[in-house]
Amino acid sequence: MAQFPNVNGSYKAKGKSHTGLVVSEGMAPAEEMIISRTNGAAPFIYEYGPEGNQTVVLAKGKIVEVVGSEYDSETGYYKTAVKQATDASEKVTGVNHQNVYSRRRDGMVSTLTTPTVITRNYIEVPLFETEGTADLEAAQVLAEAMKFGAAVSNKGGENEAKTVLLPGDRVVSDRSGNFRKYVKGTDSPEAIIGQVWAKETELPPAGFLQYYSDLVNPEMEQFLKLMSRTPSPGLPTTGDGAFPYGAPYTVKGWKPEFEKLLMGAKMAGIPFLTDGFFRAQEVRTFAASTGTAGSMTLSVDIEAVRSGEGTTFDVANNKVVVNAGVKNAAVFVKLKHKIDVTKLANVAAQIDGKAVNANDMHVDVQNNTIVIYLPINDTKDPVEHTGLTFTVPMVVDPIAGIPTGWDHKGSVGAVRILLQK
Repeated sequence: MAQFPNVNGSYKAKGKSHTGLVVSEGMAPAEEMIISRTNGAAPFIYEYGPEGNQTVVLAKGKIVEVVGSEYDSETGYYKTAVKQATDASEKVTGVNHQNVYSRRRDGMVSTLTTPTVITRNYIEVPLFETEGTADLEAAQVLAEAMKFGAAVSNKGGENEAKTVLLPGDRVVSDRSGNFRKYVKGTDSPEAIIGQVWAKETELPPAGFLQYYSDLVNPEMEQFLKLMSRTPSPGLPTTGDGAFPYGAPYTVKGWKPEFEKLLMGAKMAGIPFLTDGFFRAQEVRTFAASTGTAGSMTLSVDIEAVRSGEGTTFDVANNKVVVNAGVKNAAVFVKLKHKIDVTKLANVAAQIDGKAVNANDMHVDVQNNTIVIYLPINDTKDPVEHTGLTFTVPMVVDPIAGIPTGWDHKGSVGAVRILLQK
């Protein structure tokens, strides 16, 4: 505590001034904390984390609670310890601001391994909302798979009044440190962490990025170049007749002419960023052809099936016939939905009731086709292989322009919450 002279007329005495009263603002208290040894959050690998230490022990956006003081082996002192909050915890303090990575004994300590808790900010988290179930279990499973902080809600079920999340509702922590609705009379008021101000469930296309289509249209590409060109320095008085603006003149703004130039191009969004890729991920299991015996048709997930030389695919019976003496028999199955390029190792197939060996299957990502290679037929008669089925991670109907924060399987939008701790 600093000391300063206290002068008042002829009276002189030394006094003290409490200059260290305010340590920091309350939005994110400047307290050095550690992750508690009792933290129950399941660690996971975040590929974009710091090199050499990508193990997340407390994820961004998760609600945290204080568990007291614990010994810090790095400093030799006791420090405030926090962990991921559990269901309706009454010791919640705020929300974890960024991913916290694992600390290692005798390793470097940095902000990446130290939690920062925000307490009164206005935040947005993805919303996982299910319909018609009895409780929040289904929504919680989806939110937990996303790993980061989220909100869970359920509508249409028998407990809708207690589980559906709406603007104005107070929120508490659920079992995984995500936001759920506060239930008066069941949850303690001390468990409240904030209040919902907005609920967004209108999934766009939103903004300019929805128009991304790889710029394969030469006219559209030229139009965009003209719009972004540096204005011409030429003036009419110079004799070169240069127009002093880089973009062509359009009636009612740029959009009508721009959309006309698209000429029906498919708006795909930017891969992995604005195309809704992760929200559209599905694992589908299907037979090559479906229906009753003798009247089968191709599966709804298959666009076409082609067989190699000396090989025939019998749609009516879902079987492949290999002629005598054929050594390189193969079946080419083109799918309707894009194969998930992030999970190629999970593509599997079965035939004759047995799993197809990885060496006998090729996934052609460019043509969205799976190739099944069949055993050599050394006999004098055709050989039949039946029951061709597939298990394929797919990207089904992605939405161009979706905000990246909402791009998760099961997410229906987002909620904005004013923290109140």
